[in-house]
Amino acid sequence: MTIDAANEELYRVAAKRLNDKISEYTRIPKFDAQDRVAMAALLYSIIALSTEQNSALGDSDIEELEAIESRIRRYIK
Repeated sequence: MTIDAANEELYRVAAKRLNDKISEYTRIPKFDAQDRVAMAALLYSIIALSTEQNSALGDSDIEELEAIESRIRRYIK
């Protein structure tokens, strides 16, 4: 895997967080290494999806932005 130098720190922090989360799951009896990795992957997938959904604009947001754009256009003319 080749990592762009500009993103190297991001990858290091992400790897550390993932390893820390996997280590937390060692406290759960009967979880093997595969279970720990799967649980950490699921957790971060849920966080990513939640972030995507929360950052998406809704219909009311778009309508409000269009109204603002219209007011700006009228003001500029």
